[in-house]
Amino acid sequence: MKHPVWITWVLCAAALQTAGGQEISAARWREVQAAHLNADQRIAAYEKLLQDAPGDPKVAGALASAFLQKLRETTDFAYLNRAAALVDRMLTADPKSYDGTRLSAEIATHRHNFPLAAELAAGLSERNPSDAGALGLLGDSRMEMGQYAAGLEAYRRMLTLSPNLSSYNRMAYHAFITGNGDQALAWMQAAVKAGSATPENLAWCLVEFGDMLFKTGRAADARAAYEQALAVMPGYHRALAAQGRQYAAEGEFAKAVAGFQQAQAVIPLPDYAAALEMLYARAGNTAAAEKQRRLIDVVDRLGKANGEKGNRMLAMVYADENRNLERALELARAELETRRDVYTYDALSWVLLRAGRQQEAEEASAKALEFGTPEPMFHYHAGVIAMTGGHGARGRELLRQALALNPAFAFPQAEDARRRLLAAGATNAQIVIH
Repeated sequence: MKHPVWITWVLCAAALQTAGGQEISAARWREVQAAHLNADQRIAAYEKLLQDAPGDPKVAGALASAFLQKLRETTDFAYLNRAAALVDRMLTADPKSYDGTRLSAEIATHRHNFPLAAELAAGLSERNPSDAGALGLLGDSRMEMGQYAAGLEAYRRMLTLSPNLSSYNRMAYHAFITGNGDQALAWMQAAVKAGSATPENLAWCLVEFGDMLFKTGRAADARAAYEQALAVMPGYHRALAAQGRQYAAEGEFAKAVAGFQQAQAVIPLPDYAAALEMLYARAGNTAAAEKQRRLIDVVDRLGKANGEKGNRMLAMVYADENRNLERALELARAELETRRDVYTYDALSWVLLRAGRQQEAEEASAKALEFGTPEPMFHYHAGVIAMTGGHGARGRELLRQALALNPAFAFPQAEDARRRLLAAGATNAQIVIH
C-alpha cells in the first residue's frame, strides 16, 4: 500500500524507536516537528507515534497541542476534551511537568476559567521568565479579567522576548481595547506582515485586522483583509462570517446570507444562526428563519447538557431577539464571574436593558465604555440604554458616536440608530459627527 509522504516517515519513526519502545528517535522527532503539516496531519502523525511510545510526554504534549490547534480552527470542543485527557495523564505521571502545566493554562483559557489560567501562567513565568508563550497566556487571562494594565505588562515582556505575530497582535488588542484605534491598526499591520507558519494563526489575525478596520470606518481595507484571510485559509468560518456581517451592514443581503451559510456549514455558532434568522425574516422567509431560531435553542440545550454556565454570545443573541431573557441574564452573569472585560459588560448591559433592569443596565454600560474602546456597538447599546432611561441628550451623543466610527457599522443597528436620531429631531446632516 502506498502512503502519502508524511504518513511514510511517521511509520518510519516507529522503526527508529529505542528498544524499550518508550522514546522516539531524536532525529526523527526533529523531522516530524519541522515538517509543514496541517492540523489533521499532525494529529494523525502524533497519534501514530503515541501508539508506539505511549509513555513519551513529548509526543503526548505535541498531540494535545495539535488538538488545540484543531479546536481553534473548528470551534469543536471535542478536541478540547481530547487535549485535556492527554494533559491529565501527563500531569498524573509528572505533576510538575512544565509542558503539562503550560497546556493546562491554555485549556483553562479555552474553558474561560481565566483566574486559573492566570495562576498557571504566572507560575510558568516564574519558572521560566524567557517563555514568551507563557507571558502571552498570562496577558490574555489578565485582559479577559479586565486587568488591562497587568495585561499590558505581560504583553510588553512578551514583545521584548519574541517580536512576532503573536506579540504584535496582542499589543494591538490592548491598544484597541484602551481606545487607541490607530495604534492598534499599526500593531495589527505589523502582525500580518510578520506572518506565521500556521495558516490559521495568520487568517485569525487578518480577520481581527479586518474587524478593527471595519469598526473604525475603513470598509474597503476591511474587505481586503477578509479576502486575504480566505486566501490564506480557504473556507475559514470566521472570515466568511465577517464578510457576511459587512455585506449585511452595507445592504448586500444576498451576499450576506451566502457568507453566513458557508460559515455555519463549518460550525453552527449561535451568532451565525441569529444573523441568518434576521436575514431570512427580512426577506420574508419565515420557515427558514424559524429553523435558525430552533437551532439557537438547540445550541443552548447542548450547552446546558455539557454544564455550560456562561456564554455572552448566546446571551447577546437572546437579548437581540428579545426572548429567553431570564436565560440570557443567567448566561451573561455567569460569564461575568470569570470574565470581567468590556465586552462582557457590554453584553450584560444589553441583556439587563431587555430584562427591564434599567439602573443596572446603565451601570454595566458605563463599565463597557470606561476605556474608550472604538466599538460602534458599545456606543449604540449605551445610546439606546441612555435614551430609554430618559437621558436623551447623552443617548443621542452616543448614537452619533457609533455612526461616526462607521455610518454602516452593523445591520440593523446602524439603521435603528439613525432612525432614533431622526425621531428625536436631528437632521441627516447632524446625525454623524466627524
